[in-house]
Amino acid sequence: MGYLDLQDQKAFRHWVDEKKAAYERRASDAFQSLIEIDNDGHIPGPQMSEMRRQVQDYGFALYRMSGSIVDHLSAMRSIGAQVGLQALDKTLCAPEDRVTRLKVTESGRSNIYIPYTSKAIGWHTDGYYNPMHQRVLAFVLHCESPSASGGENELLDPEMVYIHLRQNNPEFIEAFSRPGVMCIPENIENGVLVRPQTCSAVFMNEAGDGQAPQLAMRFSNRKRNIIWAQDNLTREALACLTEFLQSDSPYRICHRLKSGEGLICNNILHTRTAFHDGPEQRRVYYRARYYNRIT
Repeated sequence: MGYLDLQDQKAFRHWVDEKKAAYERRASDAFQSLIEIDNDGHIPGPQMSEMRRQVQDYGFALYRMSGSIVDHLSAMRSIGAQVGLQALDKTLCAPEDRVTRLKVTESGRSNIYIPYTSKAIGWHTDGYYNPMHQRVLAFVLHCESPSASGGENELLDPEMVYIHLRQNNPEFIEAFSRPGVMCIPENIENGVLVRPQTCSAVFMNEAGDGQAPQLAMRFSNRKRNIIWAQDNLTREALACLTEFLQSDSPYRICHRLKSGEGLICNNILHTRTAFHDGPEQRRVYYRARYYNRIT
């Protein structure tokens, strides 16, 4: 039994009260929305405690490195290691060290992946197309240089989405917990199979070593290349989720990362607005995805 058990209403109500209380604390003037850490990525003890607390409460934490930063990439890798992230995901465009450098690609190709353009990106979790044995459960996103304008991120804790859907209709949770409710078609480039079709649930219970099950989510609001189960309950659940994502929810957090700032999270829902680079102000981010959660 527990808060993710649809039959345990008492545990669920207690959990909802705790989550809403956490957002009330976040709205106070005393809340530390950017956690100050050292310029080499080292996280001092009190800041580490606050970072873990925020990840527990909201699924993410934002940090800011103080002073002059010599090596953004090394600092970011250190941050991930300190919060227990070890199993790096190997993406199609990542180098051997498995950390992706995100900037606008000017290759002239027609099939450039959206993160390497300046276009807006809608609500999604990272790696929603990965095979199930390579589930992305956490990531670190770090800004070396922001764009001249735009490029804000909106952040949303999947647990608040789960609560909204369950309070509207518990059967929506059942629909989104089916392993084949969402399928991503195979990816073929120049006649070569790059990635096979992947089918999964939207909501999954992930249990770490010695830890109680935690909620994980896979989702993309892309209209193309997503195949949803064709039953009425799934359609209703998807409509409820889409309406919530489009609403002016108090649980949506908007932030534009500056140089030396970053996001650590247990793969929360997020967006990115379109942006524009200037002649001397080009957006450069680092992103590391992991197969384990922040401990």
